[in-house]
Amino acid sequence: MAQRHPGSRRTRQEASGEPDDVFIAKVLHLGKWAESNQQLLTVGIVVVAIFMAGLVYYRNYRRSMTQQAAQQLEIVYQNVSLQDTEGAINELVTFIDRFSGTPYEGEARLILGDLYLRDGRSEQAQAVLEPLGASPRGPIELQGASLLASAYEQVGRAADAESLYLSIADRSDLDFQVRNALAAAARLRADRGDAQGAIQLYQRALDGLEDEDPQRGLYEMRIAEIEAGSNA
Repeated sequence: MAQRHPGSRRTRQEASGEPDDVFIAKVLHLGKWAESNQQLLTVGIVVVAIFMAGLVYYRNYRRSMTQQAAQQLEIVYQNVSLQDTEGAINELVTFIDRFSGTPYEGEARLILGDLYLRDGRSEQAQAVLEPLGASPRGPIELQGASLLASAYEQVGRAADAESLYLSIADRSDLDFQVRNALAAAARLRADRGDAQGAIQLYQRALDGLEDEDPQRGLYEMRIAEIEAGSNA
């Protein structure tokens, strides 16, 4: 019969107790560290408390600003409905300065840009709309891009306007918005003498249109006019 080593059982018992011993040692070490670094630990706790308080304050502040922005925008809409264009413009300029970064900033830029365009102030419209529509993604941005392209046209930046119209056509999920953007870009191509390029865009706009849709006849007429002009 094999003999057991006299220290083997004791060794296994000591090994089985090692995890507890390590844990206790770490706790004691942590306690000694905390005792010797009490001031540093206190400062750390204070810093964390200040950070959490600041985070709560910031969230409450943003919530309050968003509520104020919604209320103020309602007043602007009332002035627009009353045909008080100049009053609405002044309020919107103040609104954007005060509520920049809120969810309502884009809507305010859209309204202000539209008012500027209607008033013939294309450069001001361009400045207001560029942060919103220069690289459109969402619905408000796509609407802003359409207005911005119109502003580009009015200030003589036809190439930039065409590029933006094409971006709208590529990124929008709304069929009417895509067709309008394609038609606008086609018009610009026709104006500069690119008959083939204009026809291609009008044909893209025709895709998916029902036979009885009034726009189909309009686009087909424009294609015929361009073809006739290029063959004259």
